[in-house]
Amino acid sequence: MSDTGSGSESSGSGSNDGTPGSTVQNAINNRVQREYREEIVKDMAIEQMKQKMHDVVNRLGRDVENKLDIAVDDLFAEVKQFNLKNYELKQLFNEKPTSGTGREGHKKSTLSNGQLPDKVFMARNSLLTDLFEVKHIKTIYHIFIVILIILFLNTVVHDFVDTGSINLGFRPIIAGFGKFHIALMLWCCMQTSTLLLYPCFRLWASVRGSFMPGSTLRTLWDTSALLLFVSYQCGFIIASIKAHLWFDLPPASGVAYLMEMTRFLMKAHAFIRSNVPRALATDGKKHADSKPTSADTYRGLPSFSKYVYFLFAPTLVYRDEYPRTKQIRWRVVARHALEVVGVVFYISFILERFLAPLFEKFGHAKISSGTFVLSLFGSIMPGSLSFLCAFYSLLHAWMNGAAELLRFADRMFYRDWWNESTFAGYIRSWNVVVHDWLYTYVYKDCVEHVFRNCRPLATVAVFTVSSVFHELILAFTFRFFYPVMFVQFEFLGLLLMVVTKRLGKDVGNVLLWLMLSIGNGLHLSLYNMEYYARRNCPDIGESIMDYMVPVSWSCNGISHNPNWTITAPWSLP
Repeated sequence: MSDTGSGSESSGSGSNDGTPGSTVQNAINNRVQREYREEIVKDMAIEQMKQKMHDVVNRLGRDVENKLDIAVDDLFAEVKQFNLKNYELKQLFNEKPTSGTGREGHKKSTLSNGQLPDKVFMARNSLLTDLFEVKHIKTIYHIFIVILIILFLNTVVHDFVDTGSINLGFRPIIAGFGKFHIALMLWCCMQTSTLLLYPCFRLWASVRGSFMPGSTLRTLWDTSALLLFVSYQCGFIIASIKAHLWFDLPPASGVAYLMEMTRFLMKAHAFIRSNVPRALATDGKKHADSKPTSADTYRGLPSFSKYVYFLFAPTLVYRDEYPRTKQIRWRVVARHALEVVGVVFYISFILERFLAPLFEKFGHAKISSGTFVLSLFGSIMPGSLSFLCAFYSLLHAWMNGAAELLRFADRMFYRDWWNESTFAGYIRSWNVVVHDWLYTYVYKDCVEHVFRNCRPLATVAVFTVSSVFHELILAFTFRFFYPVMFVQFEFLGLLLMVVTKRLGKDVGNVLLWLMLSIGNGLHLSLYNMEYYARRNCPDIGESIMDYMVPVSWSCNGISHNPNWTITAPWSLP
């Protein structure tokens, strides 16, 4: 038994000894295991690579699909706008439109209850955007740019040869846009105040639902809310103007700030006026179709995101939804931004080179009547050029750039006002954005609720509101009350509407352009004369009468020249 045990031990020890056969076998086993592990790693890497390739292909597929969707949508949008563009061209050729909407985007047919039509938003380009697609019109645009460049170079070379220095006309920009950071800070305060209007409106709508319909408490609550909103609007104007005067904002910064103040007022009124009837219609009950679509939606009222979008959208008429484009074309945004900057510099150049030399001496000494007449007619051409540049910068470049950033598709910010033959047509076509607000919230409400279908009185109300706010902006921008703009809008505007109503198209268009040119020249002349007279005349009081009485009439004003003589042309040497 001892021999057997020793034999088994010897056989067990022999299997683990270091013989060549066992070493080779172990090496083979180790190599097989290592290769197996490597194969597993390779398979895992291949599977991971396949997964990544699959993800890349899916991502590329989604991108291609999205781009195809955008391309197809753009194609269908172009097809849908084909008739609209034909309508625009027909308007230019004095043909009757075939579209179902009127010239300002309002439905032609009135409602069954006799109410005026509402504003209709649709995807469309600005008129100049479509016209610039025609190479002949584009060439005229290029020629106009070349003329401006040549005029700029001519004055620069003249200054260099005559005085040895170069005046680029940047002083109005530097002086006009001073304290711009303060104006931006005040703008943020106005924006915050307007944003806070939304929770106040929601609070009113929710609390009134807890009162019984027709109860005294509900009537008192609604009346109090109306009075508070009117007080807010008045306080907003007073606080904004006081801040403007307190920080003494320069003209350019001040006019931009006061225009934004007016825009916020119009936006707030549009939102409240459009949504109060919706809140009143609920009577504290949820409609079957008014189930909230978002956390901000309450009882059919718009969400906060819609309100914020409306505050920035290039329109003054409130809607829950607007037609939107699929993407932002950043090259278009950059081009319009460059156009805005270029126009600002060019208007500054016009002020520095053509208008300031005519009026900068007013107030130093008496100005003869002949000098005043020469200054008046000398400002007609610069005034008309500034008018056209301001139109292109504000209503085309700025508005289209903002619309592109917000993907706002309805870009009819103006119409072909240059082809109009009546002053009424010009007023409707010149600034469609403001006209839509005046039509929707002043004219339409006056016709339907205030004056009961008396349209002449509604027209007078529209002109009064427009002239008051125009004069408000100018009066506090330049720190004096000189109601030239008010007279032009309130009296001459209404008179021209009657005078040009029955004129022929050609005669009316010529007269309209003549009135615009003379009006812009007169406007610039009188405001520049008063502005420089107040800068140059000493000891101007601070009373209300000193603010309202023109200084240019009393401080070294215009003296009549009694020695004027008229010589016949054939008598000249």
